[in-house]
Amino acid sequence: MSRAVRLGAACWLLVASYFAAQPVVAAAWSPPYSYAVNTISDLGNATCGAACSPRHALMNAAFVLTGLASIAGALLSRRYWPPGRLATAGLICVGLAGAGGILVGLAPADVNVPVHVAGAALQFPGAVGPLLLGLATVATRPGERAFSIALGLLGTVCCLLFLTGAEFGIGRGGVERLAFDPLSVWKLTMAVVILARAGAPGPGSTASGHRRG
Repeated sequence: MSRAVRLGAACWLLVASYFAAQPVVAAAWSPPYSYAVNTISDLGNATCGAACSPRHALMNAAFVLTGLASIAGALLSRRYWPPGRLATAGLICVGLAGAGGILVGLAPADVNVPVHVAGAALQFPGAVGPLLLGLATVATRPGERAFSIALGLLGTVCCLLFLTGAEFGIGRGGVERLAFDPLSVWKLTMAVVILARAGAPGPGSTASGHRRG
């Protein structure tokens, strides 16, 4: 496995900052932040109005870092995925979501609405990325294929539900997380899988080692 692919997977590990920052930022809210009622973007609001997020700078930094890591991972890991347009399209979708995350972090919802909305809108094609990559994945990797398709379908369907305003008893914030977070979970999981594959001995490596001994 090439060094570029391993580096791309390492970049995707940085997506963990998105999940790690949320509880830290939410803890500073008064009244308390609601993961069901409030949106993810509320954590990055730079001014105090309907939503007040004293640690907004940390959340916005996590948005930008996650976005950069997503783009870098998509570019560097290309050789891990099968050749062809389907896999390329999937990685482009992942990269677009990363670009959207950068815009969201640089332009909080209460500072620059048009840019923030544009960034948030790029999360929708991002949700489709794992689905396309799952469909492109060869049958010799059935676990990755099934996982990618499942996460892609979950994110895509919930994105459509989010657009309709449906809440299903978990609030708008809850539906938003089911729409956008599957992609982040997928990137983290695939990063671990890729790095694990990179560290696994190849076929015949043990035998080769015995011959050398």
